[in-house]
Amino acid sequence: MDSARRRVWFIALLGLVVVGGAWWLRDAGFLRSAKARADSEFALSERAHHEGDFEGAMRHMRNAVKYDPHFVEAREGLAAMYEQHRGLDAAIAEYKRGIEEDPQNEARYCYRIAEVYFVNRQWESALDWLKRSEKLQPDDFHIQRMIGFCLERLDRWEEAEQHWKQMLTKNANSPDVQRSLERVRRHLNQAKQHSGKGG
Repeated sequence: MDSARRRVWFIALLGLVVVGGAWWLRDAGFLRSAKARADSEFALSERAHHEGDFEGAMRHMRNAVKYDPHFVEAREGLAAMYEQHRGLDAAIAEYKRGIEEDPQNEARYCYRIAEVYFVNRQWESALDWLKRSEKLQPDDFHIQRMIGFCLERLDRWEEAEQHWKQMLTKNANSPDVQRSLERVRRHLNQAKQHSGKGG
């Protein structure tokens, strides 16, 4: 009888230890999924950023990406913080890591790299990354539009005209594309007039 009672107490005590340990592990985050941990780190990063703790914000956002390499918004947030606090090269390096770790979103990361170069007026590099993104998403309107702008800024006016013309065949009702084509044609006409006067 005593040994049976001891066995019951031992089993009950063991059950309490196991349940308590499971609760502790859950509260400590060990039993949460990687996605849940990434979401939590993302929220902590946003709070730290709001409080002006940029190093803490970057640390939490890095953790979010580490727990879930496919968490696109976290990677974009981290790259944006890198660009703001560590410079253009750090942001681009993060997007390149994204291409390696999350290849299903390669087109999006290529586009983001192009945007970083575009904003920093590095037109040739922007165009290179846009072309890479275009191969993966050939009909994306935003990619096509930025390609046209890059061609103009690189003074590749004939190519720009051809590009906007092609875009217009697919986007006949787009006033933005029509305006862009008209702008390029005005420039080309002015250039012809100037060259005619000089001759």
